[in-house]
Amino acid sequence: MELDELKNDWASVEERLKKQEILNENIMKEMIYKKTNKSLKQLFWSDSSGIPILLLVIPFIVYAYGKFGGKHIFWDLTVIFAGVFCIAFLPFLIYRVYGLMKIDFSENIKRNLYYINHYSIQIKLEKTIMAFFGPVMVILLSIVFIEFKADIFRWTLLICVVIFLTLYSYWSYNKFYNNNIQSIKKSLEELNELKEE
Repeated sequence: MELDELKNDWASVEERLKKQEILNENIMKEMIYKKTNKSLKQLFWSDSSGIPILLLVIPFIVYAYGKFGGKHIFWDLTVIFAGVFCIAFLPFLIYRVYGLMKIDFSENIKRNLYYINHYSIQIKLEKTIMAFFGPVMVILLSIVFIEFKADIFRWTLLICVVIFLTLYSYWSYNKFYNNNIQSIKKSLEELNELKEE
């Protein structure tokens, strides 16, 4: 009789341990989902806010070229260069946001890893493009300022804007994007490990 009671007690303890393990696993999954969703939302809002900004900048560039174009070659070249860049960058940004929207944590983890790795490659490509675009734009603007004989205030403003954008770009690519991408990758790998256990 005592042996039967002992077996029942042991089965009861084992069942409670299994339930506790399942509960702990569910709590861990929930924490991982929350952390990953936060990083994903930050990337999504950062990229998707760039779309309306570009849609506002493009008409402004067209207006600036129509109003002041045709008089100075370097002004025209600067405005055309900026306009072509913005028009070319818009579909790239839309495609990137579309890729983020495909990440769904109820779907296959490997598929989500594919999308976040693809996104990471797009960010590296953008970083390379910006490393070319930024200096070219600064050189063109400097030539325009020389051509228009800009005063010290405008030169100071240009230098401050260039410093701010350089620091912001550094923080954006090396901290914001990198940290959020790595957080999502790590979370997806953790979810994959939990699934395999």
